[in-house]
Amino acid sequence: MDGNLKNFTATGSHTQPIRPWGVGGSDIGAILGLSPFRTPLQVWAEKVGSQSCVGDALRLRYGRHMEPFVAQEYEHATGHTTHEHGPTVHHPRHPHLFAHVDRLVSLGGRPVLDTDGNICTTTLLECKTASAFSASQWGCEGTDQIPHAYLVQCAWYTTLTGCSQAHLAVMLGNSDLRIYTVVHDPLLGDRLVRAALEFWDEHVMAGVPPALKTRDDVLALHPKETPGLEFEADPTTLSQLRRLQRIQGLSKKLEDESQRVRDQLALSMGPAEFLRHNGRTLGTFRSGSTIKRVDITRLRRERPDVVSEYLVKSSPQRRLMLGGASHA
Repeated sequence: MDGNLKNFTATGSHTQPIRPWGVGGSDIGAILGLSPFRTPLQVWAEKVGSQSCVGDALRLRYGRHMEPFVAQEYEHATGHTTHEHGPTVHHPRHPHLFAHVDRLVSLGGRPVLDTDGNICTTTLLECKTASAFSASQWGCEGTDQIPHAYLVQCAWYTTLTGCSQAHLAVMLGNSDLRIYTVVHDPLLGDRLVRAALEFWDEHVMAGVPPALKTRDDVLALHPKETPGLEFEADPTTLSQLRRLQRIQGLSKKLEDESQRVRDQLALSMGPAEFLRHNGRTLGTFRSGSTIKRVDITRLRRERPDVVSEYLVKSSPQRRLMLGGASHA
């Protein structure tokens, strides 16, 4: 496998470390279908070079920007010191499995590297930021009750570094710092390594995409339909179709009812701007800002040359439309 290792520079606002071609800590959760940001197909597409992770670029750059601050707050909260670790950590037997840890933690002032430059500390630190609205996904501090994608990322890092535990410091909503502990689990680590090797050999090296998980996956792999190609609905598909039709029917009824209630509220308020109860504002009924728009119909008629100069063409995207005979 060594001969297959490649390097690439991650894009960003500043120079990033050279990342090996393989499976890293930010990939393992997505490979297992645990990431809210990426699917297994997206990881596969990035590895085989058919799709970039542009959508993730801003989120990743923001995480890197906030990492020093979160690490500093962790130090203030724990009294430990942390150290950046630039070199990539590789699995001893599978060098295409790698890790980039955020920080190594010095406990009691002890060194984090031995005289040969090998990691000798027992603890590493992973820094995260998250929206305050996701607070319910995080359990009690000190536990490993964290989102599953981050749990397996920490387990991946302890497996590759040999650390006995990972601390995860997360800043929730820019004001709530929480620190969690993930103790190394050898069985989980072995399972993660096997899953990564299977993904790499059976999908990346073989050029075979993993199972599709979302409609976006379908659009990424099949952006254009095959003209005339038909798919014969099987019992599962027919069941899904009937369920979708029921949901759409309920959604239409709820939307109609919502509109009727809104109309009733508007009738009750009349010329009033605010809807209040016991001094508390429950709603408003007022004009929005003045809207300015281009009269495109007139512009096309009077200045077609200007319209043609500024026209931007976009690639049409496949849309799922339901029609034909209904299914009871």
